[in-house]
Amino acid sequence: MSHQVFEWLVELLAVLFYFFFAWLFIAKTSLLYFYTVDETLPNFALEIQTLIIKGMTQRHKKYIYRLEPERFYQFLLEYGKGVEILSESESFVEFALYEPYEGLEPLEFFEVETLPPERVFRARRVGQFMVLPSWIKPIVIRQGVAFGTGLHATTRLCLGLIQEYLQEGWSVLDVGTGTGILAIACKKLGAGSVVAIDIDPLAVQECVHNAKENCVEIECWHAKPEDIKETFDLLVANLELEIFKRELAYLTKLFKRIGIFSGLYGKEDLRAFLDLLGLRPAKIKRLENWYGVAVVL
Repeated sequence: MSHQVFEWLVELLAVLFYFFFAWLFIAKTSLLYFYTVDETLPNFALEIQTLIIKGMTQRHKKYIYRLEPERFYQFLLEYGKGVEILSESESFVEFALYEPYEGLEPLEFFEVETLPPERVFRARRVGQFMVLPSWIKPIVIRQGVAFGTGLHATTRLCLGLIQEYLQEGWSVLDVGTGTGILAIACKKLGAGSVVAIDIDPLAVQECVHNAKENCVEIECWHAKPEDIKETFDLLVANLELEIFKRELAYLTKLFKRIGIFSGLYGKEDLRAFLDLLGLRPAKIKRLENWYGVAVVL
């Protein structure tokens, strides 16, 4: 290989290297892998990495305290939270808190940057176990004969709209509940009374089973919309257009605040549903050519 060709290859590799790290700077979602600085990287790559990590961090005040061991362990009992121990000896324990503590004078305090928990602690599967952070609300669903495992686009649309509109303490009616996944989600989000109905007795059995698995109280009924005589704060119905044509007149009488509807495939289904509905939707969401509609009264 000639010297000129070798120089050309070196220049090409340098250009590729530069664009690679430039891409990392733009695609911030890919930069979670760079928590630890690799000193073998070129200086410009380290600078890019530092900028990205700073963009993901939060600023907190760190308070440094020092107590005798006996006082420190008494403090732990009173404080009731975790602390960061910096150093300890027979005569003292030096530790840090991320909030001031009344009655203790810090040796010093300063600002630090930390990664938010959701950037660090992710759901992790270990064999048959799933380890979840506390802010994720798990829903356990048995794979059975009923619809609603959370994988279908219509179920995900409903779950998203429920999280946007449901308020704590509201009553909920889930029509065509299937496995009960939407009813369970409402209960885990703080709903008050939750009723789930289905015309399929096997679906009602699945709803009862899954409610027990998720340790929530849901009334699972074998019923049609016209059988329900009370109104609810929020109604969710993940059905089909043909069923909406038969049941929508009943459904619109069963909620007094929010109605969430899905099971509509394509724009033709959506237009037909909106014509039937006769109400102006507050939000329309699309996922994989399926549509979800929210109505606010």
